[in-house]
Amino acid sequence: MAPVLQIGRMSVPAEVDAEWNAWYSGEYVPGYRKVPGVICARRYRVLEGSSGYGTVYEFANTGVPESAEWKEQQAHSSPNSPRMRQAMTHAPGSPGVYVRVNA
Repeated sequence: MAPVLQIGRMSVPAEVDAEWNAWYSGEYVPGYRKVPGVICARRYRVLEGSSGYGTVYEFANTGVPESAEWKEQQAHSSPNSPRMRQAMTHAPGSPGVYVRVNA
């Protein structure tokens, strides 16, 4: 198991759900998987609770989301990113909830 997890929870309006899913799975997450120190990224549909989706990134260390490569991906992940990000509503405390799983 990865030593660090980043857990994100988000919802999107029903009218953009299909487009958002295509963007998130096809453009957004694949770019982050290429960032050094990212072990894996998975997205889940939430069946119970107030958020529609959950994303878990596995990192090699706590510095991954502070790296230049991560920030570059954040700034230039896709031409569709600004519009799709505006459609998302993040749950309180999300994104950027870091959990160290190994001491």
